[in-house]
Amino acid sequence: MTVQRLTTSQVIERPIDEVFAFFAEPRNLRRITPAGLGFEFLSNDFDMRVGLEIDYRLRPLLGIPTLWRTRIEAYRPPYEFADIQLQGPYRSWRHHHTFKSVEGGTLAEDEITYELLFGPIGSLGNALLVRNELEQIFRHRAHVIERVFEQAAPNDAPRTIAVAGGTGFVGSAIARELHRRGDKVIVLSHSGEAARAGLPDAIEIRQADVMKRDGNLETALAGVEQLVISLAFPNLPVEAPRRGFTFQNVDAGGTERLVDAAQVANVKRLVYMSGAGAAADSPRRWFRAKWRAEQAVRASGLDWTIVRPTWIYGPDDVSLNRFMGFARRLPIVPLSNFGRQQMAPVFIDDVARLVADSLAADEARNQVFEIGGPETMSMRAVIARALRVADLKRPIVPAPAWLVKLAVAPLVVLPQPPLTPAAIDFINQPAAVDVGPLLARMPRRLTPFEEGLATYLRPSSGPGQIHFESAATTEAGIHSIHGAKI
Repeated sequence: MTVQRLTTSQVIERPIDEVFAFFAEPRNLRRITPAGLGFEFLSNDFDMRVGLEIDYRLRPLLGIPTLWRTRIEAYRPPYEFADIQLQGPYRSWRHHHTFKSVEGGTLAEDEITYELLFGPIGSLGNALLVRNELEQIFRHRAHVIERVFEQAAPNDAPRTIAVAGGTGFVGSAIARELHRRGDKVIVLSHSGEAARAGLPDAIEIRQADVMKRDGNLETALAGVEQLVISLAFPNLPVEAPRRGFTFQNVDAGGTERLVDAAQVANVKRLVYMSGAGAAADSPRRWFRAKWRAEQAVRASGLDWTIVRPTWIYGPDDVSLNRFMGFARRLPIVPLSNFGRQQMAPVFIDDVARLVADSLAADEARNQVFEIGGPETMSMRAVIARALRVADLKRPIVPAPAWLVKLAVAPLVVLPQPPLTPAAIDFINQPAAVDVGPLLARMPRRLTPFEEGLATYLRPSSGPGQIHFESAATTEAGIHSIHGAKI
């Protein structure tokens, strides 16, 4: 048997009692788990204590469910607690959390020891897949924790701003940027509090369903002065028509209903997140949906700004991270359309700052801004540079779009397909824009591509540290330990 050991450390700029209370609240486990794992509680006892057992379900691979049962075996607030796996995918799993007051905040540390099933085969699986997956999970967790405890700047005149879709990739970045500036932020979400994830607790979440015209949106917008509309549906860009998750239903129809509700609620100003390429006659249905939504915004009678971003990348994106996921799980990185389409990737932080600025600047009133990054390159170059920053050595294997569509077609039967033929078209569209009018009217620095990537893809990036060791074990003990800092 081989025991694997994973340790992490992270300094959090808050008092130990506050930090411990967050970690020791079982319901926060869902907040710090990547959304792609489909975390779902199956038990409803969350009274933290020795002996507490918690059942939950994960979907770590292609939407296939995996059951997990955990028991708390040690609990000493505010210094430590430990849990073990009673049922799950590992032969054994023990997770020890410790907390220590240090200068500037609290040092939170984890020590995890685990064994995989199937002996040598399990060890090979750890080297090829499991270790990589755990590293990404704990890196994600470190980023979420940093966001949760982020403090707002002083603001003598805070505005009350709602962000519809504020739990998605783009919307949550906008909500956090407004929070950092000291505004009162309200996030509208179909899932309500269950979707909070990395949003700071100071951000209010109101449950609202943009698919319904039943007065719930007017209620959710009560007291709101400004509104940001950044709608997305689960597993974007893969539509699920039977569940109503399409660009026309969510982006176009949802925006129209929100605009109507904003007029009733006396909202004064709004920003709509559109897309570069929005047009009434676009051959792509997502751009036709964006255009329809834009028309509702323009006709609203409110002060408005429309932001048309190109391909947005960042720690939680659903585009570039798909390719990085391929690189971590496969010996190659498949690429359709030969990667020839021209891109100007824009960093998520630049988009969030532009939206926040647009809510305050007279120069943004009733304007349409395209925003992209400062560099234009082929899709193949985008992937190659991302692999280099992440220190992942994988060959890029291009193919014609029709062949890739044929290969992914069977995936449509999965509960949550990672790719579909229509999603291939979405990925293959060119994404270059003209940022001249934006920079002339609202001058700003746009983040160079690799500089943005380095903030989260570089192995040494991000808050905290992660360290792995493995140890061959016998009944007499552990020997042959080796480790590597990540």
